[in-house]
Amino acid sequence: MLDSFRNASKSWVIKVLFGLLVLSFLAWGVEDVARNGLFGRGPAITVGDRDFAAAEVMVEFKRDMDQLQPQFGGKLSMADARKLGLMDRTIDSIVTRTLVDEAARGLSLATSDDEVIAKVAAEPSFRNQLGQFDRDLLRQALSRAGWSEQEFMRQEKDNILRTQLAESLSGGLTAPQTLTEPLIRWKRETRQAETVSIKASSMPQPAAPDAATLEQYYKANANSFMAPEFRAITALLLRTTDAGRGLTVTDEMLTEAYKAREDEFHSPERRTVSQIVLADDASADKAAEMVKAGKDIKVIAKDLGVNVIELGLVEKGDLPEELAGPVFDVGQGALTQPVKSALGWHVAKVTAITAEKTRSLAEVREMLAADILREKSMDRITELTNQVEDSLGGGATLEETATRFQLPLVRIAAMDAKGRAPNGKPVTDLPGGESFLDVAFHTEQGTESQLTEMDGNGLFLLRVDSITPPQPKVLSEVRAEAVAAWQAEQRQAAAKALADKIAERVKAGEPLAKVAQSLSLKAETSAPFTREGGEASKMPPAIVTALFDGKPGRVEAAPSRDGWMVAQLDKVMAFDAKADAKAAEQIRKRTNSAVSVDLIDQYIAALNVEMGVKVDRSQLSREE
Repeated sequence: MLDSFRNASKSWVIKVLFGLLVLSFLAWGVEDVARNGLFGRGPAITVGDRDFAAAEVMVEFKRDMDQLQPQFGGKLSMADARKLGLMDRTIDSIVTRTLVDEAARGLSLATSDDEVIAKVAAEPSFRNQLGQFDRDLLRQALSRAGWSEQEFMRQEKDNILRTQLAESLSGGLTAPQTLTEPLIRWKRETRQAETVSIKASSMPQPAAPDAATLEQYYKANANSFMAPEFRAITALLLRTTDAGRGLTVTDEMLTEAYKAREDEFHSPERRTVSQIVLADDASADKAAEMVKAGKDIKVIAKDLGVNVIELGLVEKGDLPEELAGPVFDVGQGALTQPVKSALGWHVAKVTAITAEKTRSLAEVREMLAADILREKSMDRITELTNQVEDSLGGGATLEETATRFQLPLVRIAAMDAKGRAPNGKPVTDLPGGESFLDVAFHTEQGTESQLTEMDGNGLFLLRVDSITPPQPKVLSEVRAEAVAAWQAEQRQAAAKALADKIAERVKAGEPLAKVAQSLSLKAETSAPFTREGGEASKMPPAIVTALFDGKPGRVEAAPSRDGWMVAQLDKVMAFDAKADAKAAEQIRKRTNSAVSVDLIDQYIAALNVEMGVKVDRSQLSREE
């Protein structure tokens, strides 16, 4: 659980258990027991003697969904999550985790509550700017993840046991040199080539094709000239601006709101603070003498060999109790005498003071009025929402409902999924932005959508009146586009023909540079490249692959980003592990990790066979 807050543990063991192995679990499979009925009476997942009800699995599935929602703009539906394989990932996670937990218990592995608490308290994510464990930070993180503190501590305890088991299996494992050294040489070998590029744009522009040729090209490439799907939409809008018309804000409302939010308008005194932290009494005594002598905190820090820590702008309550009083008692520019806390001896400097202030009703009047009006408008929107839903539920059409409640109705004759009309221009006054387009193209023809939030300005509900499926545009509409595409294809073909001729001459024995010069082209020497190629080589992957499959002198031609390239292998440079020890060590570490993954993968596969795993997917098929 904790690795979700720390963006994965630095320990590769944890990554193995909760990353690669969960995914690789699919390779050796889970028995899927099909049962009759939508929900059976038995468990949804059985791992050895442990049973998991469908409700338990769905809770974890939904929690996994919630963690992914920000990546999908909050629009990830349960059906889409299933299509993305999230349910399979949840099942695999439960199964793999349980197999490891049962194996750990069988080996009598254990950890104390004190060890768990110490590990959580040491987590940087849960420490404040003073480096102290802050329980509020922990609670905030757990709230975002949908965990209770009790659940989290239990999960963290299990994580410690899983780590113990993984380290007992593969901790300190080193792959043999007979495996790593040839792999290092193979992976880090570099090659260099002489290249000639032929840009398609440098080829002569062919004349426009005749009608028959263009017609044939158009038919052969009809998919390149498709008109997108268009939809006719009728939308009913419940805008806060419309709901707020006629509403008034009285002085009494403003006074009441001000009193209710008075704390919000009060800013306590804040101070910009720097500090140093000293480890022992002797250093604190020296610092006290230097403070009395009027030395600056930077000078004191340098003399005592510590760093100045910038706390920034803080309130009194942000500081430890021992430090808060002294810091807020001294004047601007002054230093405190050494103050002892659980972290050591502190000397703090106040570099700036922001005085306490309370904004008056007059200062916040406009803001309060806007907030009150917005709140009342939303209340009216809520009321309208219920009335609209009752109206539509009673059989009224969108048009009848709009007339009954005097709501605006928007009609769009045709638009594509990007909000463009058939003429290619954006549809004007499109309500709801991206959310409107998303709903419009996920609603079936003749049906009405759910009420959906409209960019903070109310709600909309739409009906898809008709759908025009994608279809080829007529040639007369795309003639210029088709001519340009045909000409570009001809120039690319001409570049290929020239590249093939160059390659043939070089294979026949002519130097590539001489052939290039005869054709007013320039030969260049590539940067050294590995089997992965990369931007530095600027060579097509097909050429890189071919040149690593041949000896010096090998010639290859392949399409490039803007035409064609001819390359001749010039040098093969063996990797010197001594000259680049860092790169070699990285490959060794990755190989060691891969071997460890294989070992633990085999262990979990054996646990699967030994304990037995059953999954009843029929119990997890219902959308909740």
